[in-house]
Amino acid sequence: MSSYYRDRVAWVFGGSQGIGLALGEELIKRGCRVRLFARRADLLSQEAARIKAEWTALDVADYASVEQAVQEAQGVDGSPFFVFNCAGLALPGYLLDLSPEDIDRMNQVNYLGTAYVCKAVLPALVAQKAGHIVNVSSLGGVMGLFGYTAYCATKYAVMGFSEALRREVAGYGIRVSALCPPNTRTPGLEQENLRKPPEVLAQEEKVQVLESSQVARYLLKALPGNPFTVIPSFDGRLAHLLSRWAPGILNLFLKRPQAK
Repeated sequence: MSSYYRDRVAWVFGGSQGIGLALGEELIKRGCRVRLFARRADLLSQEAARIKAEWTALDVADYASVEQAVQEAQGVDGSPFFVFNCAGLALPGYLLDLSPEDIDRMNQVNYLGTAYVCKAVLPALVAQKAGHIVNVSSLGGVMGLFGYTAYCATKYAVMGFSEALRREVAGYGIRVSALCPPNTRTPGLEQENLRKPPEVLAQEEKVQVLESSQVARYLLKALPGNPFTVIPSFDGRLAHLLSRWAPGILNLFLKRPQAK
């Protein structure tokens, strides 16, 4: 196991399930002292007890809640070295069918939640002149996917925010990386599938679905090298390359079928 993790404090926001919880488990195996943060205190306390982590309830979409939780956690843990922003929400659907509330909620959780956490933890990381922030974007944060217009916008925002922040804080010895997972088997994916348009479901049946533990292990193996973008699947990396260098080929697979 990499000594990059041993005896360091790791805070995982969005840590009650999915990728965040899997990261918590893997970080503990690597010798980190882990605190999980999430909105649902009942589920959070149960899972934290199971993996032997500390926990704090908060709502990442509410800056006052984030600031208070960070201050309380720092009083117990000291300053973290790792900060993982895993809280996220996907409400798929064609833009014609999405409500303004759907769009607003995704922006609040995915982009603003990420920015709020980074702003709240940054003074401590700057003071210690060290740390590694990981913001979870999506494969939909580096390429536009039909059926995910509003979601992709929020995840593109996370990528732009993370890239700018990486340059802004490098002089303080702070690293910033962005994780861009493809479809990953989580409770969130199960909820997404209930509202995906049929064309989207049909397309996604052709794509590999990763387990949360696979994503977590891939990310933690990569982080000591200080990458910016981490895409934990060959299919995802190939799609990303095609979107940049041969978008016409990718359009054959990602374009919405013609209406009949």
